[in-house]
Amino acid sequence: MPDWTFLIIAGSFLIMLGFLLAAFGVMRQESEEVDEERPAGAGKEIRVKGGGVILIGPVPVVFGTDKKYALILMLSAIVLMLIVIIFLR
Repeated sequence: MPDWTFLIIAGSFLIMLGFLLAAFGVMRQESEEVDEERPAGAGKEIRVKGGGVILIGPVPVVFGTDKKYALILMLSAIVLMLIVIIFLR
């Protein structure tokens, strides 16, 4: 029986790191808006691109704002599924 302790700790760490990066990103964006001293909504337009993957069993559900990000996420989902298959053997 393999010892899953390392994977559990690594997964928990990556989840916490993701939350921290998201929080720092929001705080950085807010500080840039305050530094520029302009009214909310005025100025340059900001476009956000991204997407996500939901793994329902062996079936990945991929969504994204454009084809480039959806393709990147599909490839990432395939790689993650192969890694899981390798570890479960």
